[in-house]
Amino acid sequence: MKISAKLMIIILALAFTGILTLIAVTVSFSKIEIEELSYTNARNLAQEHGRDVQNWIELYMNASRTIAQIMEQFEELDPAVRRSTFDIMLRGVVEANDEILGVWSIWEPNALDGMDDVYVDTIGTDSSGRYIPWWVKSNGNIIVQACVEYEDADYYQYPLSTGNEMVTDPTYWDIDGKPTLMADLVIPIKNRGKVVGTVGIDIAISIIQSKISAIKPYEGSIAAVFSNEGTVVAHFDPNRIAQPMRETEEAEAGSHLNDYVQAVLKGEVYFFRNKNAVSNVDMFFTSVPFTIGKITNPWSLVIGVPIEVVMEPVYNILTVCSIIGLGIVIAVEFAAFFISRSVSRPINSFAFILKDISEGEGDLTKTITITTQDEIRDLAHYFNLTISKIKDLVSAIKQEAIALSQTGTNLASNMAETSHSINKITANIQSIKTQTNKQQTSVKVTSSAMEQVVENIETLNSQIEKQAECVRQSSSAIEEMLANIQSVTQSLVQNEDNITKLDHAAEVGQTGLQEVSADIYEIAAESAGLLEINTVMQSIASQTNLLSMNAAIEAAHAGEAGKGFAVVADEIRKLAESSGEQSKTISKVLKKIKGSIDKITKSTEAVLLRFEAISDGVRKVTEQETNVRTAMEEQGVGSKNILEAISGLYEITGNVTQGAHMIEGRSREAIKESQTLKRITEEISGDMKEIAAGAEQIDGAVNEVNDISGENKKQIEALMEEVSRFKVA
Repeated sequence: MKISAKLMIIILALAFTGILTLIAVTVSFSKIEIEELSYTNARNLAQEHGRDVQNWIELYMNASRTIAQIMEQFEELDPAVRRSTFDIMLRGVVEANDEILGVWSIWEPNALDGMDDVYVDTIGTDSSGRYIPWWVKSNGNIIVQACVEYEDADYYQYPLSTGNEMVTDPTYWDIDGKPTLMADLVIPIKNRGKVVGTVGIDIAISIIQSKISAIKPYEGSIAAVFSNEGTVVAHFDPNRIAQPMRETEEAEAGSHLNDYVQAVLKGEVYFFRNKNAVSNVDMFFTSVPFTIGKITNPWSLVIGVPIEVVMEPVYNILTVCSIIGLGIVIAVEFAAFFISRSVSRPINSFAFILKDISEGEGDLTKTITITTQDEIRDLAHYFNLTISKIKDLVSAIKQEAIALSQTGTNLASNMAETSHSINKITANIQSIKTQTNKQQTSVKVTSSAMEQVVENIETLNSQIEKQAECVRQSSSAIEEMLANIQSVTQSLVQNEDNITKLDHAAEVGQTGLQEVSADIYEIAAESAGLLEINTVMQSIASQTNLLSMNAAIEAAHAGEAGKGFAVVADEIRKLAESSGEQSKTISKVLKKIKGSIDKITKSTEAVLLRFEAISDGVRKVTEQETNVRTAMEEQGVGSKNILEAISGLYEITGNVTQGAHMIEGRSREAIKESQTLKRITEEISGDMKEIAAGAEQIDGAVNEVNDISGENKKQIEALMEEVSRFKVA
């Protein structure tokens, strides 16, 4: 067999074997690496998105923890206002957060204020009177109602018995006629190490579905979230939400279903590969747990990726390698053919040129000229081609060395800029240290201000005590005024009896005058009875004088209201005296009887008119006395109301005193918190010193890299020197 045939067979066999081996190894390693990379990528994505869901839920867990911490301080509040204070806080939480659908709290019997019997069947309680309000959004409003069926519910019994936090299994709730996926974030309320109640926040977790829908690391990939009880929280198929995963994931998991479910329930990382029984798509799945708050069993986030999509780069590599291998085989076949044809070229020509290249000037421009038609000619031809390629390679190396030199220069420049930036960072850190010191000073000033606030509150307490003393004195004065009003009212009642008697006496006097008038007419008719008339006139004068005395006495009893009546009594007295004088005149001057009788008749009529005026005055005095008594009774009622109001003011003053003491306690707590902030500021200051030291180390490292860049530049220059030894043109 000719040497050319042998060479061709050997070269082709070696090339074919090598190419197949290279393709197999490349594809195999590529498959392994891509599968591992895809698995790692999917696992990292699951962890990242799991943390995203965790952080979102953790926001509301923190809100629930804050409410529990506030409620744990319930003993600092007056028992009478504990429920109303907590109701205001719970309503405010619901009102301030759109994604919070409700907030509830359930306390053990009489654990909050010992007043369960007082609040039986009131708003936010049931027949037990326990504090169990549930503030919830309904039709755009916030309402409160009592929690129901909580005694045997896990969301109450589990935190109560274990003292641990929990996130309830998601379920659908009817909110304003719309199904809403909800979960409760439950925190125990503790007092002296004992759980006395629980508080929970109801959140709509549909936002997790939108987060899961956005997870697309590869075309056709899917994702889902499962609770620690194996319930579907979010899924690429929304119809499976809120269902047990054991019933929904059989098509995806196949024979791995039981292990898959157990891994989710235990909160373990799990990986499996399976062909979907429905879509017939081969996929691998990665389940990664993530913990919410301090719950013992974590939730899990699962990402599934189609194998065909993952292996697509491998298939592409296989195709490219096959094409390249085929091209190489064809090229090797031609090369083997020409090598076998030129193998007979004189060996000396090859040796001379190779010696010149290796030991001489490295002239790569020389070629071998062979005129024979044997295998050596092909060898010479390919030798020349090889030399030409080496020449091109050396030229390329020169150009790349030049470019590499420029890159080294740029690297050195960039490292210098980096060093400058590190210096700026160090300066900024020093500035932050200065600001931290200023903050420390501000904390001290704040602490002093809070101490001043406490002193002012103590002063306020003393002023409030003085106010309470003034209120007590005002109450005593009002009670004395009320007693005086009652005494005046009793006097008015007695005056009413006296006025009644006066009215009766006036009627009697009027009747007597009428009788006198009749007698006077009788005297005029019977002039023979002048002596009897004189006697009668004296009797009338005496009675009238007595009547005026009685009227004067009654007017004195009436006080200011009887002044007008006193004037009338005085006139009556004067009339009596005038009647006495006329009686004497009649006895002396009988001749003037007719004239005197006429005068007496007119005087009698005038007296009758005055008696009528007296009667009207007595009635008016009676009405005025009645009005005065009514006014005094109303004033008595008003005084009682004022006394009650002062009693309420005294009670409010007591409440203000308690509030002032409470504020004083809170202020002292604020002082403690300021001291804690001061300590934290000092720790931050220490940390900033460590950061500054780290920045200085980074600066040193950058300088060291800069030095290495310089050494690299020197090595590139040495490479340029070595390449320049070859002659290529």
